[in-house]
Amino acid sequence: MRVPRERLEEIIRQGAELARVELYHWELAQYGRELRLTVYIDRPGGVSVEDCARASEILSDLLDAADPIPSSYVLEVSSPGLERRLWEPWHYERVVGKRIHVRVRGMERPSYEGRLVEVREGKAVVEGKGGRVEIPLNQVTQAWVVYEGE
Repeated sequence: MRVPRERLEEIIRQGAELARVELYHWELAQYGRELRLTVYIDRPGGVSVEDCARASEILSDLLDAADPIPSSYVLEVSSPGLERRLWEPWHYERVVGKRIHVRVRGMERPSYEGRLVEVREGKAVVEGKGGRVEIPLNQVTQAWVVYEGE
């Protein structure tokens, strides 16, 4: 199945704008027999259930009208959450000062956890028990914020 990702992104961005939320990330993935479009939204102060419902309704209408996915799918709209995944450089920039966990390839260790000190030149600088380490973002396989409580 061929899905025009650029067109899908355009529709999702338009829906987020109409719903007055920020598009944090989206992914289209197969889970068993089910195709799922997951859209993560954010906004200053956090995302409410009403924000998710409004965005879901708007996105559903836009996707139905444009029909960019040539098969049935499930639309899921959600907040990125407290232990949010980090995909884009700007995601890292927003959580400088917080504790993160990073899984990597091609480095001395397969994962690192510590305080995100800085993001610069395509690298995340993490300070942990072993000191500071610079992690090239293009070597990250998965990263997320570690919730520490209030």
